[in-house]
Amino acid sequence: MRSTLEQYLSVQVNDELTAQRGRSLLVLILTIGIADLITLTIDMVTGTTKFLTLELAVLVILFVLYWCTRRGQRWTPYVFLIFLTFITTDTFLRDPVGLTALALAAPVVVTPLIAAPRLCIPVAGGEAATLYAMSFALDYPLKPLGLVILGVLGLVAWLSSSNLESAFRESQRNASALVKSNRELQSSRALLEANARDLERRSNQLEAAARVAQAATSILETDRLIREVVEVIRERFGLYYVGLFLTDEIGGWAVLQAGTGEAGRAMLARGHRLRVSDDSMIGWSIAHSQARVTLEIEEDPVRLATPELPDTRSEAALPLRSRGQVLGALTVQSEQSEAFDQDTIAVLQTMVDQVAVAIDNAHLFSEAEAALEATRRAYGELSREGWAELLRTQSGLGYRSGKRGVTRTGGIRRSELEQALQKRASLRGSDTDTEDNHPLAVPVKVRGNVVGVLNTHKSSEAGEWTSEEVRLLETLAEQVGVALESARLYRDAQRRAAHERLVGEITDKMSRAADIDMLMQTTIQEMATALDVPSAFVQFGAAPGMAWDEDGG
Repeated sequence: MRSTLEQYLSVQVNDELTAQRGRSLLVLILTIGIADLITLTIDMVTGTTKFLTLELAVLVILFVLYWCTRRGQRWTPYVFLIFLTFITTDTFLRDPVGLTALALAAPVVVTPLIAAPRLCIPVAGGEAATLYAMSFALDYPLKPLGLVILGVLGLVAWLSSSNLESAFRESQRNASALVKSNRELQSSRALLEANARDLERRSNQLEAAARVAQAATSILETDRLIREVVEVIRERFGLYYVGLFLTDEIGGWAVLQAGTGEAGRAMLARGHRLRVSDDSMIGWSIAHSQARVTLEIEEDPVRLATPELPDTRSEAALPLRSRGQVLGALTVQSEQSEAFDQDTIAVLQTMVDQVAVAIDNAHLFSEAEAALEATRRAYGELSREGWAELLRTQSGLGYRSGKRGVTRTGGIRRSELEQALQKRASLRGSDTDTEDNHPLAVPVKVRGNVVGVLNTHKSSEAGEWTSEEVRLLETLAEQVGVALESARLYRDAQRRAAHERLVGEITDKMSRAADIDMLMQTTIQEMATALDVPSAFVQFGAAPGMAWDEDGG
């Protein structure tokens, strides 16, 4: 019902106050029209034809006014007021003492409803003039009090309606201001929500960068580092898929090392790799050492589709750069179009560069560790050979501390010593004598090789060896091993220095020889002296069967 009324009472104007006045005018027109139609019907039924023409004319005028008011014509209220003035004046003159006398105030009363309040006084004046003219024409005595009442009514209507219009205009302004404030509030709210989302996204990116940096500085295993990085980036950036490629040894292929989700596991299982060329985004990124971004995968001719990733809509490939070299590339893919802006790519590239440096450092660390281990093995082998040579030349070497101080002694055969040498671990023995009841043998090690045994005893009054005492002696044995190794190296260095000095002296004397005989005499003499042998000889190339003296001359 309400929608039907709004349909027939709608006015095509933009101003709300004018539209409201137009709707009021339409209500008045329809009301008067219905009343006139009822009167016309009654007259036609009763056969009264005196006012049929006038009633039909009124219907036509009302229809025209209704049609023009619906279309927003500004002149219709004025015509309606003129029309209403003549009708009410005529009605009053026909029955000035009945209830129809109240109709005289109708034009003044309805003026604020359909037109500007300032028309109240002119309408009242016009109605008074019309009433005076019609009463003069009809020779009807008109009392001045009625004219005064019309004037007062017009003034009151103007004042009251002016206040109402001012209040309405103020409410309109307030409503407009409120609507504007609401729009600004909605805009601010939308901006705030956008900023909050952007801040959350930045926070996730910074957190991801922090976690990647932490992983890059704390994880030295390349495989573990790569797996951690791809999972962190996929989770924090809300991506569909993240994969990391490293180039092979010759740099011709980019081999997938880690991928997220079922797609990543499937591609790793089939050994997914891409040629380093312009045939794919990964290959292009590695070949040109630049990031390549496609916001719509259908628009990039380089992009190579992967059957395991059918839902990709946008993709970016970022090179792993370290120390001027490209180690591989990272692919990030999203199910949304235009998912990567410049800020996101910048953050991702920073993280990828950190990962590249970490991978490079891990490779260098592995190489350095392998080289160090080789050096240790080589040095340990040299140390083992040196101690083996020393122990062969000085077998049974030992020292003993007793009441007469420290003395050098030969081999000491005790069961705990033999077992400590074999087991390469500390051992509490069982041999006892009158003074020593609790023996302890601690092996002395040099670079993992047992070179001796530290053997000691405790009297029965002192009790058994405690764990703290054993650890103390083991620490002492370690320090003894370090000192022995240093002493051996110092001894070897002195011996090599003496050999080099002796060779230098002999060479110097040989260089001062004037001829071959003197050179050979000097050589033989210095060799015999240096080697501490009774005789020495030098043999030149001779014919077969040449005999030599028994004394080597």
